[in-house]
Amino acid sequence: MTKNSYFKSCGYTADSMIKSDIGPDLDLNNMSPFLRTMLVTDGTVTKSLEAWFWEPISITPLNNTLKILSHKVDGLEVNAGDKVLQREVYLKGDHSGQIFAAARSTVSLKHLPEHIGKRLEEGEIGIGELLREQGVETYRDIFDVNYIKSAPAEDALTNQLQGEIIARSYRIRVNGHPAIIVTEFFPISIYS
Repeated sequence: MTKNSYFKSCGYTADSMIKSDIGPDLDLNNMSPFLRTMLVTDGTVTKSLEAWFWEPISITPLNNTLKILSHKVDGLEVNAGDKVLQREVYLKGDHSGQIFAAARSTVSLKHLPEHIGKRLEEGEIGIGELLREQGVETYRDIFDVNYIKSAPAEDALTNQLQGEIIARSYRIRVNGHPAIIVTEFFPISIYS
């Protein structure tokens, strides 16, 4: 896992470039203002999408699986034998049916209150929405932003997104512990 930290205290970078570990560097000057906002925000994506596209956004679960880890996960305080929830969801417009984003998450259940873990296991609510609804204090640390020319055909989550994709990964800390890693995928054409 990369050691980068982006947009920790502001949403602006003077040189406008993000160095990528896996693809071409990104020039933020070449992105639409709203997509740039989505990449730097540390608030909930669902709420921002609803305000911008002016329609309710629902979480459509694709995968919501409890796993006992066979190995440590970089960036989380989990080890082999710990239980995690792995989620893949679409953020989809209720009226338009448009997929505005996709997200893949690994959730360390040992760092969340039990009732929140159970709600996430049900899979029908976004992570940020649930944490906000329950008043859980969190801190988000964006550690990776990447450009993906096209989604790999074998990736069931992202292959529904058309064309070029911008992805960002961040950690959600709960009570100071890195409890959740989220990677969100945004199809560029929707935000142009």
